[in-house]
Amino acid sequence: MAKVYPQIIPTSPDQTQCLTSKRETYTLWLKSLVFHSNGCTVYDSNGDIVYRVDNYDRKGRREVNLMDLRGKVLCTIKKRLLALGCWEGHRCMSSDFGTQEQPWFQVKRCNQMIKGKVACQISVGCQKYSLVRISGKTEAFKIVTWMDK
Repeated sequence: MAKVYPQIIPTSPDQTQCLTSKRETYTLWLKSLVFHSNGCTVYDSNGDIVYRVDNYDRKGRREVNLMDLRGKVLCTIKKRLLALGCWEGHRCMSSDFGTQEQPWFQVKRCNQMIKGKVACQISVGCQKYSLVRISGKTEAFKIVTWMDK
């Protein structure tokens, strides 16, 4: 089981109530809490639900929703350009007029013949990163800015 240790730095005084720099262990359970849905649930070390990930589209499986413990959709990840391997992330904002999606990030898989060690390229707003394979290790990667390559 993989462990994730977040390093959180609050950007405003309001965030200090919810965020901590204390090391936390998360458990990913590959079961959906929704009947007849594909997804998983993320628990913290106290056994409390932190996030839910569900796919309600059984046919295409081209869209996944990341939700908080109450089931509110926080972001949607959509698979685009199947042959090229492209995913887009959208932040979901609730309002009186329904839920609106705002573009957040994009991930493109790179062809190994063309890019070599670069596994994929990531764009978050105007910031651009690459996921690069570490030499000698088949499953090890590092994130670098496009200028660092």
